[in-house]
Amino acid sequence: MTTRVRSILTAIVAALGVVVSFFMAVQTHLGQRVEDRVLDSSLYSERSPLLALVTVPNLAIALAVVVLISLIRRAWADAVIAAVVMGLSNVLGQLLKHQILQRPDFSIDAVNTFPSGHTIAFTSTAFALVIVLPHVVRPIALPVISLVLGLVSGQLVVFGWHRPSDVVGGALLVLAVAAAANTLRPSAGRFARGGPTAKARRSLSVISLVIVIAAAACVAVAGVLAALHFLGPLHDASWALTAAAASGVVGGAFGSAAIVGWMLSARRTR
Repeated sequence: MTTRVRSILTAIVAALGVVVSFFMAVQTHLGQRVEDRVLDSSLYSERSPLLALVTVPNLAIALAVVVLISLIRRAWADAVIAAVVMGLSNVLGQLLKHQILQRPDFSIDAVNTFPSGHTIAFTSTAFALVIVLPHVVRPIALPVISLVLGLVSGQLVVFGWHRPSDVVGGALLVLAVAAAANTLRPSAGRFARGGPTAKARRSLSVISLVIVIAAAACVAVAGVLAALHFLGPLHDASWALTAAAASGVVGGAFGSAAIVGWMLSARRTR
């Protein structure tokens, strides 16, 4: 399966994921009620040096570093794709949250927070970095980036900065943009230089599989905790619901990073 085919499939599935997560969690009374229970049981902490990194100047610096890396490598297509991922994801996220999407008022909280701007900022920077790094470095960088995204996602939920669907929707939005941008990558000519070797593709595939397994484990933990909270002995333990949501979004962060690795590990179209 070529890079373009994988990118098209990823873009379609991720875009559908954004729509489904918004509809299920924001457009239904049950979804809003469950997510607000997660918020009510969170720690409500504003002290997070990691989350505080998200500012417009810091995003501009990150974009400059990403573009610089790709220019040093003379990977012109990577530079354009990475810039599109960071720029379009963040602009589109703000437009969706503040101008386009509406949160129905079910007498809970009518302020729309979908998708999470913090998630989009971190995820777009992380994915752009993976795209512009040398191919031999990607298998090393991807697990580190996955851990950072998992930590950010978990903190956003545990500290009460965002609802779980906000985080999931933000990650899926960036994934959709990254995949759509990658479909435009030229397969031949000057701008297509620097494709990964077979060994580099295999290494990235193996690492992506390991991350998928970690994502599945997190989602399984989330399912068990949620079941114990709603149906079992942890019904009165509010921390269980927040822990379940945090485990779920961490799994989602791992999964999105793994999909990027899977997408980039495909052979190029000839």
